Amino acid sequence: MPVVGVVAAIALIIVLSIKKVALSKVMFLSTLVMALSSGLSFTQSVTTIWNAFISPSTINLVLSVIAIGLFSTIMNETGYLDKMVQGLHGFLGNLKASIMVVPALIGSMPVLGGAAVSAPLVDKLGEELHLTPDKKAAVNLVFRHGMFFIFPFSPNLILLANMIGVQVNTLLSRLWPFGIVLWLTGYMFLLRKESSLGNQISSEQPGTLRGESFLVFLKYGSPLLVALGLSLFLDLPLWAAMLTGLVLGIVMAHFEKVDIPSLTTILRGANLSQAVAMLWIMAFKEFVTMSPVFPTLVEHANSLGISPPILAVVLPLLFGYVSASLTTTLGVLVPILIPAEAHGSAVLYLACIIYAAGFLAYFASPLHLCQVLTCEYYKIDFSQLYKLYWPILLAVGIVMLAYAGIAATLL
Repeated sequence: MPVVGVVAAIALIIVLSIKKVALSKVMFLSTLVMALSSGLSFTQSVTTIWNAFISPSTINLVLSVIAIGLFSTIMNETGYLDKMVQGLHGFLGNLKASIMVVPALIGSMPVLGGAAVSAPLVDKLGEELHLTPDKKAAVNLVFRHGMFFIFPFSPNLILLANMIGVQVNTLLSRLWPFGIVLWLTGYMFLLRKESSLGNQISSEQPGTLRGESFLVFLKYGSPLLVALGLSLFLDLPLWAAMLTGLVLGIVMAHFEKVDIPSLTTILRGANLSQAVAMLWIMAFKEFVTMSPVFPTLVEHANSLGISPPILAVVLPLLFGYVSASLTTTLGVLVPILIPAEAHGSAVLYLACIIYAAGFLAYFASPLHLCQVLTCEYYKIDFSQLYKLYWPILLAVGIVMLAYAGIAATLL
């Protein structure tokens, strides 16, 4: 019965994800299937779910997701995100630097359809660099998604850190090379050989104008910069740091007489559906942890010579490509693929492998919303992007395999 339940739950997640059913509903239904097939009584199942909901790690995760959504809404609705980006572009005075930084900055705000927000800005900068539509699309996506590996307020990073019981900063200490490799190879294969004529003209700004632009960046980016500082240097909980930045943004808008979005608008952007999904992911994790199916599966794989690092590469690649959701991939596979006997650095490296493999699959999936929106904007198809992507994704994959080798020595 537990085996049937596990297979049914994973199949349900894949099918419903393809049909674009809300993640909160997907995880609720899959958790229900796991509970019904677990062999536990109704009372025991409810208690398991309730304990997962009220655990400190789950509460911190949910509050962080909500706070990020609220903060992102304020930054977008007040126009501060756009002004921050414009100020940084003016300060850099360099088209190639700007076209890399702009999508990355907007990528730090996990808003629905964020790739569509950065696409027009990349389009404008790309025209001055004489980039083709397919190359502009690739630049928009590659440099936006590098933030997945280095930005401490990324919901997926927060989820993974909570699932393996470490601080986000600890996780970042292992993940940052992936982001650096993604950006460096992105520059090498997408921008390095492009004409620098417009780049040189843009860089010849008077120092006073660049200084003014930097002040604009500091002013309108201060809510984000303050939140980052509080989290990274004072070790304030992520949700508290983001809410502090939110309050600062509202105070700035009040004194500048900028229209503050209505409470309805703010709550609409609060990621409430995603927060509910996090609750059910953590409950799902509890049933997975309790199930005898997965230890047996891992033991059988080991008996066949398939080590946990190999499984951590292969399964997320398959699952992530079909589901086109890094969040779902992490929620389902992290508790399955990290052996109970793994500790310390071994857990960290296995988690990084799962995260990187899930990211690669999600990034390349034709169901990936950012790709869909970007291709629609630039009027291109996926095949044009794949011709530009493959060496960049291969470089990230090489780092992932190196991590798998390290993990194999630690287990």
